[in-house]
Amino acid sequence: MKLRFWGVRGSTPTPAAENFRYGGNTSCVEIRSALGEIIVLDCGTGLRLLGKQLLREFGPQSIEAYIFLSHYHWDHIQGIPFFEPLYNPENRFYFHSFPSHACTVQEALDQQMSAPHFPVKMSAMEAHREFCKVEKDTFKFKDAILKTVPLNHPQGCLGFRLESAGKVIVFATDNEPGSEEHDRNVRKLAEGADVLIYDAQYTPFEYANFKKGWGHSTWREAVTIANDAQVKQLILFHHDPDHSDTFLETIVNETQRFFPNVLAAWEGLEIDLGRDQHLKLPDQSDRRTASREPFRVPLVVHGKGKNGVPFEENTVLENISIQGAYFLLENDPDPDTLMDVEFQGKTESGDVLPVGAPMKAVRSQLVRKYPVELPNKTKNGIAVVFR
Repeated sequence: MKLRFWGVRGSTPTPAAENFRYGGNTSCVEIRSALGEIIVLDCGTGLRLLGKQLLREFGPQSIEAYIFLSHYHWDHIQGIPFFEPLYNPENRFYFHSFPSHACTVQEALDQQMSAPHFPVKMSAMEAHREFCKVEKDTFKFKDAILKTVPLNHPQGCLGFRLESAGKVIVFATDNEPGSEEHDRNVRKLAEGADVLIYDAQYTPFEYANFKKGWGHSTWREAVTIANDAQVKQLILFHHDPDHSDTFLETIVNETQRFFPNVLAAWEGLEIDLGRDQHLKLPDQSDRRTASREPFRVPLVVHGKGKNGVPFEENTVLENISIQGAYFLLENDPDPDTLMDVEFQGKTESGDVLPVGAPMKAVRSQLVRKYPVELPNKTKNGIAVVFR
């Protein structure tokens, strides 16, 4: 089972430089079951980026996905109008949530795409869509089971527990502590989970002094639940719009004093539970830690493929930062082995590099890979950090 974060922010999108490393898109999480079924939890603005990735991945093939909405507040549904796969009649999507204020699931979603809020009605989406009211607490897929419980949030909210191939992911955002029933619900939901994704929008000080009754939680409550439920990894989620990257770092550092295997979700974070990646913290340099600058320089990349066979490939550097680089490869490198990235002495236009002499090969670790469609072929987009 694989997990990927497309939106991690709460309340409102925050596209700002001080939020660059963790990201400013609102709630959206993608899970692939062991057999590859696509399950999407929440449809905040991160859903737009997920849509673009699915189009690259599936190309002309049809896309099918199961979408579960925790609730209907804007930061959890505002990506739907911009999710491109919904406009293709070959695709199929199944929306699940609870009815709200006498509205069906479809009516609740239609409202944000009606006048005067949006110029295009939801009827313009030609994909096959089914809207399912959550009336039971368990859903079965080919190789996965999803369970739901109500959480403590104004106008209602659902928490989700997904079980597949012996692994468990729990998604419990927008939950306020203090209700005996809901506190019991979230602990039962999280019991023994491999990964608990939990609402930690406020600090304990913010919650105690300003934010009670707003429907959110704290990193301290997240730790309490994670310890009570004996989860393996805790992921802090639904970051406050006013919490910068630096501020989130202080929250993570404080949380680690009480629960070592904890991180704050960032856009693009991927965890493969089948490879037990949740049992250790990912390399923090996997985040978008520095702005990248275009710098097209010839490269020779030496590495090993997934089959263990060494390769050498000539390519071109696309962009670079102080900590890493990005380029395209035809080869599919093994993510668990280092690569040597050799910078050549001149740019494509023949200009000598600022360093003068050719650089030696730089040891590099793959941190992100995804397919890139070119006019005549597909290559692997490779992001590395320098070692």
